Amino acid sequence: MPRAGLTPDRVAELGCQVADEVGWDSLTLAAVAQRVGVRLPSLYKHVANVEDLRTRVAVRTVTDLRQEVERRCHGLSGRAALGALAHAYRGFARSNPGRYPAVVRAPGEGQAELAGAATALL
Repeated sequence: MPRAGLTPDRVAELGCQVADEVGWDSLTLAAVAQRVGVRLPSLYKHVANVEDLRTRVAVRTVTDLRQEVERRCHGLSGRAALGALAHAYRGFARSNPGRYPAVVRAPGEGQAELAGAATALL
């Protein structure tokens, strides 16, 4: 049974919280472990390494932004859609300052899920 109810999704969720609090560059497994009150090795049952964590957080972030864009732009066209799109991006960046840098980075090799999320956003 996983400690503290951890799953890969829960670790990614915690990673999102940590990133928004301390910034993307300070997102580490140690910071997530400390947040949930477990020892660092406990996280390796759920994520492979810090890059796996960052990829999972990036997928969530891009997906969350896509949902926000869809919500704000639904049914709009032309200038109204463009304005809503700009406001969605700006609002998301302001609400999620630590995660937003994950949106502007291109997916790397072997990050098919992130590439798919980025394609869906575009």
